Amino acid sequence: MTLRVIVQVVPFGDEDKTREIARLDLFNRGEFSDGFYRYGVIDLTPKQEGMFNQDIYHQRQDGPWMLVAKVLNRLDIK
Repeated sequence: MTLRVIVQVVPFGDEDKTREIARLDLFNRGEFSDGFYRYGVIDLTPKQEGMFNQDIYHQRQDGPWMLVAKVLNRLDIK
């Protein structure tokens, strides 16, 4: 299963002009230990080098936003 996060802009609230500016796709690589699961990045647009081989460890009860936050915290944003 893939968890997909899409970032869109809606210029001046006009839905007809909505466009995607970023995308993040994550997948579950399996259980690690003690209720932690390993997640990985399938797709990240715009691309961030080095994100595709990293494991992100996450407990499901912390919810999807915490998982997304963990990925965002690892990005090398300049």
